Amino acid sequence: MKRLLFILIFCFNIGLLAETKPIYEICQPEIATYCQGVKPTKARILQCLKERGKNLSPACESAESSLSESMKAKSQGFCKDDVSEYCRWIIPGGGRILKCLFENETKISNQCKVVLNET
Repeated sequence: MKRLLFILIFCFNIGLLAETKPIYEICQPEIATYCQGVKPTKARILQCLKERGKNLSPACESAESSLSESMKAKSQGFCKDDVSEYCRWIIPGGGRILKCLFENETKISNQCKVVLNET
């Protein structure tokens, strides 16, 4: 029973940590391993971790998941037209929509570029 309680408290604290600290701090070892040379924006780091990240720590996984949900909400609002125009054939998941937007960065709207370049 104590073990279950410990696990629940640990998981809850990881979720809180992911919401309060930036992904750059939480996933520093993973970013150093998988994302060297990637422009340090939230979207680019997220896309890199989704595409290349293997064996992420529980804290980094939680941070990646939280950021993913946040980015999805922002991109659906600010990048919806761009996704419809340039990425409509892309199957969502694994950072593929972000990758498509990056590949079309010169063509997408300024409001979507702001979302992609948020630090």
